[in-house]
Amino acid sequence: MIFKNVIERLKQYDILISYDECEQEFSNISYDSNEVTEDTLFICKGVSFKKDYLESAISKGATCYVSEKDYEVSIPKIIVNDERKALAVISDLFYPDDLYKIGITGTKGKTTTNYFIHNILKHHLGYTPGIFATHYFYSGLHSGENHLTTPESLELHKYLNEMMQSGIKYMSMEASSQASKHDRIFGMNFNIGCFLNVSPDHISPLEHPDFEDYLNCKLDFLKKCETVIIYKHTDYYDRVMETVKDKKIITFGMKDADYIISNIANDKGLSFDITHGNDTKNYRISMAGRFNVINATCAVVVADLLGVSYENILKGLLETSVSGRMNVINSGICPVIIDYAHNELSAKALYESLKEDYPDKKIKVVFGCPGDKGINRRRDMGTLAGQYADYVYLTAEDPGHSKVTDICNDIIKYIKEYHNNYEVIEDRKEAIAKAIHDATKDDVIALLGKGDENYQMIDGKWLPYETDIEVVKEELNKVKE
Repeated sequence: MIFKNVIERLKQYDILISYDECEQEFSNISYDSNEVTEDTLFICKGVSFKKDYLESAISKGATCYVSEKDYEVSIPKIIVNDERKALAVISDLFYPDDLYKIGITGTKGKTTTNYFIHNILKHHLGYTPGIFATHYFYSGLHSGENHLTTPESLELHKYLNEMMQSGIKYMSMEASSQASKHDRIFGMNFNIGCFLNVSPDHISPLEHPDFEDYLNCKLDFLKKCETVIIYKHTDYYDRVMETVKDKKIITFGMKDADYIISNIANDKGLSFDITHGNDTKNYRISMAGRFNVINATCAVVVADLLGVSYENILKGLLETSVSGRMNVINSGICPVIIDYAHNELSAKALYESLKEDYPDKKIKVVFGCPGDKGINRRRDMGTLAGQYADYVYLTAEDPGHSKVTDICNDIIKYIKEYHNNYEVIEDRKEAIAKAIHDATKDDVIALLGKGDENYQMIDGKWLPYETDIEVVKEELNKVKE
């Protein structure tokens, strides 16, 4: 990558302020001094960035740096007005791609919709397409665990380039509000963007200061899309439509939409009809949770746009099962459901599905709330537990730097507006064990918030955790003994 091309790209996006003339060529770019090699263009990034990091990068081979500040060091500088935007556009320049990009945003359902699309495309294309999902990515050359729903821009573009080099033509990804806020997808364009829903979430000093900021970040993603698929019954539908009025728009929902869902029924999973124009087809998914019909329908609309056959759509839908999302274990005592539901929208959808699918059972729920983010969830999750659950086991869910008891006491304030059927068991494994050993055939147990996550954020550290799924299996074996 040539220095003058970097300057031209930064000018194109109106990011450049000034620069030192040089004839440098770069064989590497990095924002981590530990990843610097010879002839690296180093991007200074982060509120905690120190001059020491830049000097370390220079000692390892950095030959130019990009920053909002002149650090007065020995190598040429490029001064910009936004380091994160600069990182995104330089990463795209260094790691170009020509992929067909499908993005999904929403407060809930992004991961499941992503996997529905991914599996449908796998049958359509005859190979595994690229994917960025919560906790997982596949680039053709690499696959593994994601630590961010949407990766940092440098890693994102690196893996997009790997997909292209591997012969992959299509990729799907989740576009989080944080990705927009922190410019991880700045400068990108998507062929298709899916908008599932929105409700207040990630409201905290470390994330979004208020709902308006959160919503605007969701809407910002849609501005990057050529065609937009929208769930007709989402909150703030008018705001969404106003944002995309110059795009190609396709809607789906229960009525008054381009694709209309009807006749949802339990059938070894769920079956449902979709009507588009004068054509009605039946579809099935193996996943539980009626809200997953909405996610599946969004995937069907994407598949229709790409000319996927009905047969391949069916195959992709039926084989989709996402670990930690509506995993149902029929224990012999009572059904136990593990789901990642961790905010108002996802938890309400789950409770409503439980009420419809298990009308004669008492709902017992195990959950907590994070300590360092999403503070609004304590109110929302507590209120919903009061309204829908017959009994509540409050416990740890990534307490971070906070005390579990303090978090639980915040939640209790809202549960008590409806009932006093709760107890606090700080250790999550013990709480799950207590719920299972207390259970009868008249109950259904729901474990919310962690899904298949194998860690807990405690005292500021990521500590190993067996996952809710493994804990349930372990406790059910004890009951059988």
